[in-house]
This record gives sequence, structure tokens and C-alpha cells, in this order.
Amino acid sequence: MKITLFGIPLSPYVRKVRATLAYKNIPYEEVFVIPSSPDQPEEFKANSPLGKIPLLKIDDRYLSDSSVICAWLEREFPEKPLLPQDNFDAAQALWFEEYAGSVMTTAMAAHLFAEVVLAKAVFNREPIQSDIDKALNVELPAIFDYLEPRIQGHTLLASGFSMADIAVGAISTAMLHSGHSVDPKTWPNTARYLSGLLEGELFSGLIAEEKQLLASFGIG
Repeated sequence: MKITLFGIPLSPYVRKVRATLAYKNIPYEEVFVIPSSPDQPEEFKANSPLGKIPLLKIDDRYLSDSSVICAWLEREFPEKPLLPQDNFDAAQALWFEEYAGSVMTTAMAAHLFAEVVLAKAVFNREPIQSDIDKALNVELPAIFDYLEPRIQGHTLLASGFSMADIAVGAISTAMLHSGHSVDPKTWPNTARYLSGLLEGELFSGLIAEEKQLLASFGIG
């Protein structure tokens, strides 16, 4: 089986798939694709119905959407499961994946990373300060307030490391690249959890690669 991942590592959705592949020790190739770029490969344009990343190619078949891709990886490669055996815990892991992909992505990627990191260097415009202020003063505090009482030691679920941690780590990396972190005095559980998650073996390698990519763009 040959697996190819289309996308750019700086995307939180691509990062989620890369982290899942790394966790399960699945070899794959990468094809660099920037959303909305006119230079996208024809193969990508022909097989990504919404024109979004990531796209996963499995031999001569294709899957779109990070959650769909991760669900396939979980079923195809069950040896290192990311969904707990307990049905309620599995549903909770999927909920955190949804929360990370919607609420957290809006704050950390769309309003923070895009404006702090990409606006001038990539979009050739001034950052939208109101988006940055909204993320820092409204959205992120609400997210941390939600996560704080739900942290279970080093993971989000008492049953252990799961897709919940993969998804939350994937988007929280965008906050890290933006130069922001969690105030440990206000949210000690969340600060400890995210620090351990992003500095751990799984994400630290991905983050190091992404910092090199940002540097190649003249960022950082």
C-alpha cells in the first residue's frame, strides 16, 4: 500500500493527519499543496471535491477531510488505537476532535496564526488587529476555561492518549507558532497539558520541521 498526503504542514488539518500517521508509524510520501494556489497539481484538483487540504491518496484511491482520513487510518491500522475501547470515551474523543477543528481552529489559526504570522509575510497585508484581540481576549480564554477542568493528567481522557489529544495538539501548534502560550497561573492544568503535549516526541518533531518551513518563507 502506497500512501501520499497532499497539503502543507502548516495547516492544522494536515498536521492532524501527519501526527496520526506518525503515531501509528505509517510510512507515506508528501506532495506540497497550498490552498487556492493556481499551481496546484492536476491530480489534487481532480480528486479534492472542495479544493481543500488535506487529501490522502491510497494507491489509486483518494480521501478528503482530515477527520475522514483519520477515521480511515484508525480502522485500517488498528494496532495503535486512537479511539478508546469504551464507547462513551470514544465519543468524547471524537467530540474533542470536533471542538478542536471548529472552535479552537477559528481562534488559533484563523484569528491568531493567520494574522500574527502570515498576514505580512504571505498575504502581503497588514494584520487585522481586531481578530488578534478577539482571539487573545475572548476566544482563547473561553477555550482554556473549557479545557481546564477536563484535563485528565497528561491527556484529555482518563483512558489515555487518543484522537482528542492529536486534534488539540494539532491546532495548539498554531498558537505556539504565533508566539503565545497558556498562562499557567490562570489555567495551570491546561498550561501543563499543552506544554507536555507539544514538547513530547510526537509533536516536537513536526514542530521542528514546520519552524524550518517558516524560516524558508522568511518567518520566525
